[in-house]
Amino acid sequence: MVPSLYVAHDDELVIVSRLPLEVIGGQGHEFGWGSVVEVTPAEQSDGRGPLSGVLYSLAIVFGLMGALLLFADVFVGSFLLLVAAAAAGGALLYGMRQRPGLISAPHLASDRDQHHLIVDEQDRQVFSDAIDLCQRTTETWPQLGALVDVPIAERQLAQALFDLAGALERRQELRELHGELAEHDGAFELAPRMARATEALAELEDEVTRRLATLNAVAVAGEELIRDQRIDELGREADETLARLTSAPPAIAPDAGSELAERTEAVLRAYRELT
Repeated sequence: MVPSLYVAHDDELVIVSRLPLEVIGGQGHEFGWGSVVEVTPAEQSDGRGPLSGVLYSLAIVFGLMGALLLFADVFVGSFLLLVAAAAAGGALLYGMRQRPGLISAPHLASDRDQHHLIVDEQDRQVFSDAIDLCQRTTETWPQLGALVDVPIAERQLAQALFDLAGALERRQELRELHGELAEHDGAFELAPRMARATEALAELEDEVTRRLATLNAVAVAGEELIRDQRIDELGREADETLARLTSAPPAIAPDAGSELAERTEAVLRAYRELT
């Protein structure tokens, strides 16, 4: 199934897009859940993997051998130096391929309405929390069975994330404008704009809170339904077990321990009488 939403994120920004996003120029990771695909660059490393270490070691060994043999045998020495250069080049190329890549959004400028860009740290954390809620929701679907039309639910969940990203993007832009207007608080001509910005910012705060609450409610509803199903199933199992164990009084079976005790006491009495 074609993904409905792409989410690319690193330590500085989050891009939420209906169009494909990818990592270029290095290593990256891709993780899909529902109809959402998350894309992120690999973590920073020094590029010194096992293969890189081996190649650098070979380059040093062959380089030293080539230098020592260069005066005794020009052909062999030159060949070893060539091998050393090839090993060093391979190590360098391997290290470059191991470095973290960069997020690529080729349609960001031309199809701006298909993307939302979140750079504020607070807003990125809010969106991360929303993704966690959506993942919790998708984890409940296999156990809910026919109660959920999964393809429709996946598209709706992706759309909910896209709409939340749009609200966060607008909020961060409006927050920036509000801050700039606040720097000129004494300017009479800016007072109406300041009032409008304050009102609009409050409305966006309410919208973000409402959208998060809705996603949380969806996740909790699925989890509570699964819990109710488990409680019902446990109740049925308990009823069956109790009915089997308590429906009729158990037949009185001989108590082997009592019989053994009686026989032992009888033997002891007989022994005392004989002695």
